[in-house]
Amino acid sequence: MNTLAIDAITPALSVSASGPKGTCTLSVINGGQHAPALLELIDAAVARAGFTPRQTQWIAVPEGPGSFTGLRLAWSAAKAISLAADCPIRAVPTLITYAAGFSSWPGPVVSVLDAKKSRYYAQIFRRGDVVTEPMDLSAAEFARYVAEGERILVTGPDAALFAEELSGANPLLDCYSLPSGVHGMSAELLLIAQSGYADYNETVPDHAGPIYVRRSDAEIEFSERNGQQ
Repeated sequence: MNTLAIDAITPALSVSASGPKGTCTLSVINGGQHAPALLELIDAAVARAGFTPRQTQWIAVPEGPGSFTGLRLAWSAAKAISLAADCPIRAVPTLITYAAGFSSWPGPVVSVLDAKKSRYYAQIFRRGDVVTEPMDLSAAEFARYVAEGERILVTGPDAALFAEELSGANPLLDCYSLPSGVHGMSAELLLIAQSGYADYNETVPDHAGPIYVRRSDAEIEFSERNGQQ
């Protein structure tokens, strides 16, 4: 099948395509200025894989959490191609994607992404199973979710920074960081969406969109201005 995956939620813009000529993954780190480069990267990836955007048969995108702008960009591009090619979109949760390769780890696996403002999006897994929902919290707040005496694997593009802050919050925690997705996660998105992960290879409805976890600054400001929590 002609398949495509788009990841734009970190400073690394990443696109993967799989088709009759094989699989191609292209990425560029441009400080988050992804919009001008995205269409060119998509065209290059699908051409190397042996098809055109209009011949795409399904598209994978990160469901979230992640940066508001990056998620909207990936979803907007996917929906435009979906309309042109009459093909479905598959959404894969961001933190599950980062943790997917560590199901054999004997202790807790913590998948993290920098959420800015000294906070992180974080989710805990054990043996590939989901333990918590995605959370928006500081490393110090997260420390209460893990126990001393277990070796904790921290992964995701911001794993090293989070593990350092987590160890600072509780020096008795045994943290080991192994970053993933540093150069984008489109290849992992593609693999999960085309594999046997039944939860993530279903077509999302037309009205679907990304899951942000955190409210935007505009939403928070609006709530405060109107006396809402």
